[in-house]
Amino acid sequence: MKKLLKSVALVALCALVASCGVLGGTAQGTAASGSVNGQNSGAALKSLYSQYKTDGKVDLTNLNNIISMAQLVNGIQGLKNLDDKSAFYSDFAAGLILGSNNLVTQQTSKPVTNTLGSLVSGTDLSAIAAAGLAAAAQSQQAQQAKQSATTAAGNVASTVNAISETTAGVSNTLSSLATIFGMFQ
Repeated sequence: MKKLLKSVALVALCALVASCGVLGGTAQGTAASGSVNGQNSGAALKSLYSQYKTDGKVDLTNLNNIISMAQLVNGIQGLKNLDDKSAFYSDFAAGLILGSNNLVTQQTSKPVTNTLGSLVSGTDLSAIAAAGLAAAAQSQQAQQAKQSATTAAGNVASTVNAISETTAGVSNTLSSLATIFGMFQ
């Protein structure tokens, strides 16, 4: 079962990288893409934080949260394995501020970027990317088939629960989000 889930996650990650437009990001490590990646990550953080403030937690049964987490994961890939981090990190931090509509401030942009950089460098996030693709597919299927959003969200939540049992990615991401959200208060 674990091998099957890992295979599904790997295939989904490949599809995510091949279709970055689905979740609105680029995974390139150039300084030019740093701003775009930062904006996408900032928008995802803003969405997740807004829901967090409402519910007091990041609700993994919420279809939009799963898509936002995948968007964040996709956006932070450029922070991984850089030889010269300064230009990309600077552009990424500026993009975070813009994408979050100033939720991330000039003062918090560097610690938020560092937290996200540590997350992406030390954690396999492919399960979140796979869950995001599943959530996007479920959302699209629900719209096309006019299914209820609750049914689609339940299917995705089951996917996240199953995947989270095989990786620390979800746990580490939630921990990093808690750290970042603490900076916003």
